[in-house]
Formats: sequence, C-alpha cells, structure tokens
Amino acid sequence: MNHTLFAKQIWEQVPAYRSLVGATFPEQFTGLPLINKHNYLLSFPMTDLCRPGSLDEIHLIGASSGFSKTGAVFWPKRPCDEKDYIHSIENLFVNAFHIDQRKTLCLECLAFGMWIGGMQLATAIRMIGLTEKYRFTIATPGLDLRTAVEVIEAYHKRYDQIMIITNPSNIPIITALLQSINPSTLQALKGKVYFPVVGEYFSEAMREHICREYGHDVSKTEVLRTGYGSADTGEVSFETERAIYIRKFFSHRPELSKQFFGTEDTPMMLEFNPAAFVEIIDGHIVVTKDQFIPLVRYDTNDCGGILHREDLRGIVPDNLLDPMPEKWMYVMGRADNAVIFYGTNLMVGEIQQFLLGLDKAEGYGGLYTVHEQVENNISTFEFVVYTRGEQHADAERFKTLLVNFLCGNSNEFAFKYHNLSKSSDLPLISVRTADISNLQGNLKHRFII
Repeated sequence: MNHTLFAKQIWEQVPAYRSLVGATFPEQFTGLPLINKHNYLLSFPMTDLCRPGSLDEIHLIGASSGFSKTGAVFWPKRPCDEKDYIHSIENLFVNAFHIDQRKTLCLECLAFGMWIGGMQLATAIRMIGLTEKYRFTIATPGLDLRTAVEVIEAYHKRYDQIMIITNPSNIPIITALLQSINPSTLQALKGKVYFPVVGEYFSEAMREHICREYGHDVSKTEVLRTGYGSADTGEVSFETERAIYIRKFFSHRPELSKQFFGTEDTPMMLEFNPAAFVEIIDGHIVVTKDQFIPLVRYDTNDCGGILHREDLRGIVPDNLLDPMPEKWMYVMGRADNAVIFYGTNLMVGEIQQFLLGLDKAEGYGGLYTVHEQVENNISTFEFVVYTRGEQHADAERFKTLLVNFLCGNSNEFAFKYHNLSKSSDLPLISVRTADISNLQGNLKHRFII
C-alpha cells in the first residue's frame, strides 16, 4: 500500500475525512491528524464516513464492542468483506488446527447479539461446516459457559479434538466448570482441547499454563492462538508459530525482555497483515487500512512497537530469526492497562504472570480483577482473586503474596506503599477471594473495573 496516495484518495472521496483534515491536504503523510473512535467515528454520520454511494452495497450491520456516552459504532459490511473473512478463518483452522485431518467439535463462546465479532465468527464457522469438506461440528453457546461445558461433557468422546473460540479470560472459568461438573471429563480431554481466542491481550505464561492444564507440551504454539485487530480496524496482524517461538525466547529470559520492552511480561508478537500499514506514535499502535469505512492514522489506544530482524541479530538465535519477515510487530495491550498506585504504574500483565507462577497448591484460578475506590481523597485498591474451590479462599495469604511481589518488583512501589499505609492508617491494598466456577463470562473481561 502506498499509504500517502491512499490517504489523499480518502481525503478526496470521504466527506468526514475531508472535513476533519481541512481544505488543504498536507504535503507529508505525517502531517495528517490522528483519528480515533471519539474524534472521528462517533463524530460524523455513517454516510459521511464511507465513500459516496457505498452504503447501498451493505448486507449486514453490527456493533463494535466499545461504548462511549454517545453509544456504539454500528458497522456496515458488504458480502465481499464476509467472504474474505470466511476464507481467512477456514485457512487458519486448516493450517493451525488441522480440521482437514481431525474430527472436530468447535464451540463459539463469545457475545452475540449486535456485536460484530461474535456474529461474524458464528457465520464463518457455520459456513465452514456447511461446505462438508471437513468432519466439523459447531455449537454456539455464547457466553453461557455452563452450557458449553455440558455440550463438551455430552459429546467429547465422539471427536478427535475440541476447539473453543472465546476470550482468553473465559478459559479459567471453562476449566473450573469442567472440573466442578465432572473431573474425569477434564482428564479425558487432555491433549484434545485448543483455544482460538480473540479480544484480549494474554501473556506467554498464560499460554504455557493452558498447555499444562490441558495436557499439551508447553512448546506447542497452537493450543492458544490469536490475532490482533478490532471491529474498528479489522485484522491488523496475526500470531504465527515462528513469531510465538521468538516470544518464548524472550519470555524465558525476563531480564532480556525488560531490557527490550521495559517489562518482564514479554509482549505478544505478530506478523503483519499486508493490507494494513502500522505506525508507532508515542507508543501507540496507529493503523491505516482500506476497508468499508477506510481509516487513515487510526489510534487504536493499544501499546506496542515494531521489531526489525537485523536489530535482533546476535541476540536471538538465527534459526528463530531467519524465517521471520524483515519486520513484525509486538503488542503490549491497552494503553490504560495499568493500575496507577499513587503515581506508580502496576502493570496488570506482570501481576497476572506472577499469580500464574504460584504453586498449584495456592489455588489460583487464573483470573483476577482490581477496583480503585476513593474516599476522603484517599485511594484504596481491592483485588478480587478467583480461586478454585473454597479450600483455597485464603484472602490474607493472597494479599501477603501480592504485596510482597509488588514490593519486590518495584522499589518505588515499596517505598510508597509502606509509608502511605502508615500515614493513612488504611489498608491501601485489600484482597478478597471468590470461587471462579461461580463466575459467568457475561461481559468482555477487563482486569481493571
């Protein structure tokens, strides 16, 4: 893509973009403004965001998952958009999950209704089943995870593998439900379950944790596999086996990861979709992409960067580097994916990595949330740690482990925590536990609530 020529074409053809940029097109691409959901997608009528007349071609309207005080973005789609998507999903399922070789039960455990991601995936997997090219059966329990587990319980013996399409944060709930309904089923599923996931950042520690829980070797890359994009941008990049191996290289060397990325929680590494042009501006991922609503310099509010193969030469083994393209991207999650404790950033991914690394006897269920409360201008932070079974519901034990980790991870935090706790005479950090098997994935999960 010649992104400068593309941007000028959109300026000439799309009324909203011309209104935003102004009557004169800048000489340099970098002179174009950054756009986002609020200053662009929610600020103009849908008719002005598209090329003239193109709304006559649509066959589908769906909502983005992001809401603001003015509501959701309702995205139009054309038949050609969905046909390409179905073909892409089919290729992924054949190449990564070998549905051409294995009798497969595929469950979609995502939100439906107007959310475009859920219903578009449901359409795609149903069409794949209708081709009759594969021994491929689908079920769509949505976010009724208990029903999903009941379907698995009833049918798993008839299939070589189970694919569960869901958000990463729903996996611990599904695991806990399988364990509570019938532990022998969870045992029988060892080596058979795979998770194509969408919608959230997850750590490499989580991928390896899921591998172990479901009886796979931790080196297997397809057990948990994702891409990067959104309802706004469509597909921007995707995980490949070779990109995941480089992520594993860094994740097993936390000091090297901290040197390169500023965090021991190694970011996700993905290869570019050739249809997207990506910039990194102030640490944010900015996307230019031709689609039904074309986007020029769209700020995703996600953090990330671009890696160049030659910059890693001599650091990453050549057998990992040489199969990679000249450049690829890394994604660190949302720009606001940190708890700000009196000016100190506590990264939610690092906390999750720590909790996942605890001894299994501690009973961590794979999920936590944190909520800030302000009273009399004093901020306190409540962590809810989801555990498996009441026998592990020792909130004070988890508080001790968590505070010790945070203090050891940041001298700045340790100084502030100890001194501010004495000054305020309040528990600035509290922990309560809850049984994860009682939690339903009714909403797209966020650590910070």
